[in-house]
Amino acid sequence: MLGKAWGWLTARLGGRPQRRLRFSVHRHPSYQSFWRPSVESERTPRLEIQIHLEASNMTNEPRWIAAAEIEGMPSTAIVAIGVRDASTGKFAPENPLPPQQIAVVSLLFLIDGQSRSADEPFHVTLLLTDHLGERHYTKVIMH
Repeated sequence: MLGKAWGWLTARLGGRPQRRLRFSVHRHPSYQSFWRPSVESERTPRLEIQIHLEASNMTNEPRWIAAAEIEGMPSTAIVAIGVRDASTGKFAPENPLPPQQIAVVSLLFLIDGQSRSADEPFHVTLLLTDHLGERHYTKVIMH
């Protein structure tokens, strides 16, 4: 417990840099994340993964999500990356994460291979890269 408190204190006092972007799986019912077998490919089994994230941009400048991948998943194909525009409600890759605000990010992947059981929780590490080349990791658990 002391180690955790020490880590928190040193991070606040400049011992470790604060993360500039923070991500977590969005919990609102209108932004449901899921995984299921893809029906688009008849020859190769594929897994379709839709992840909605709540993204906090802690910087004073807008940030764009340039790339996304799921760690350890072979032959990952990203179908779509989009950030929700607060004024229009539409997702688009050219929308930035606004500075000092929270936004919703939508990611859609097609993964080659057998699908996972829908009875088990889905655990992955998601790696997002912003337009400046900074990499941001987040754990994703979906039930």
